[in-house]
Amino acid sequence: MTTKLYYQDSEISTADVRVMNSGKDETGYYVILNQSCFYPEGGGQPADTGKIGPAKVVDVQSVKGEIRHYVDIQLPEESFSIQIDWQRRWDHMQQHAGQHLLSALFEDNLGLKTQSFHLGKERVSIDLDLDTATNAQLQEIEKKANNLIGQGLPISTTWVNAEQAKELALRKPPVVEGDIRLVEIAGIDLNACGGTHPKNTASIGQLKIISTEKAKGGMRIYFLCGNRALHYFNFLVATTDQLVAQLNAPTAELPNAAEALLTDKAVADKVIKSLQEQVLNLEANAILPDNGAVSRVFENRPLKELQQLARLVISQHPFSTVLLMSMAENDVRFVCAKGQQAQGDMREVLKSLLALTEGKGGGNAQFAQGGGKTTELPETFISIFSEELKNVE
Repeated sequence: MTTKLYYQDSEISTADVRVMNSGKDETGYYVILNQSCFYPEGGGQPADTGKIGPAKVVDVQSVKGEIRHYVDIQLPEESFSIQIDWQRRWDHMQQHAGQHLLSALFEDNLGLKTQSFHLGKERVSIDLDLDTATNAQLQEIEKKANNLIGQGLPISTTWVNAEQAKELALRKPPVVEGDIRLVEIAGIDLNACGGTHPKNTASIGQLKIISTEKAKGGMRIYFLCGNRALHYFNFLVATTDQLVAQLNAPTAELPNAAEALLTDKAVADKVIKSLQEQVLNLEANAILPDNGAVSRVFENRPLKELQQLARLVISQHPFSTVLLMSMAENDVRFVCAKGQQAQGDMREVLKSLLALTEGKGGGNAQFAQGGGKTTELPETFISIFSEELKNVE
């Protein structure tokens, strides 16, 4: 069995080890070590990465009671030096300890229990059982969290058995059997946890709640701790500086400047839409059916415009049948339409056209659209369209 150095001291990042066994499964090559400071994924905390001698450790998992270190190359059963990615581990420790603190404060101050915890690559979240916390309460929880962080409260671990655990005021019942590892933030939280944490709350750095959303009948809280929070703040500052320059307004006036810009855009959008409708009407007026049929080929024309144009043409020429195509490299889009007095089923026409493409479409007897990849020339599709009209006659 692998000795878990990360439980002896969460800040151990290097060690000399021996490969006791190796193998390959559906994930890849792996090795079993006599001892390891690599934390395997579990409890919401991702696995450590790093190096074992010349090999890169890309994942670490607990499988069938053994810790498998997945590596990019095969390793012999020899001795090696190992090195974890300390920046990654420290980040995980900061986020995980911040989660313990935040969950304890939500439960003790608002009676909201944490249902789950997720430590993602960019964001960290907890899911609370109820969606009742107000913005003011969230700000107060965040303030208390950072106050406790600043106090540098000790974070310690201990092991107990199941009987001893029953006598303790744990946040929730342990989900593991046998010996149980407890993580304690002095005077704040006592919880069963297998993850790694710093040795005091000051190492969390700072905690910032960044957003919330409804989830699973409760509230999902997104937050960042330590270096992640600092990087996020730097990102916000850089983004704000860009907006200040682009909108020519000081930071405090950015909301008003953005609102004015959106108002101007809404007015401009209405004008553009009106002009587009006028242009489409003029274009439709200029299209005259040839023996009751209209076929036109366009380049990179939006499907929505083709649909509008087709509707205008058939409204003006109720006995006509229309094929509008938009070509873009090896891609084609069709709009097939017929006036109220015209014969035929546009779904059948479209079906014949699509037979020469790797696409699909749909619609009704009067109006159908679709398209896909093709190497055929537009003239081929126009010819098929003409043949379909002859069949109707």
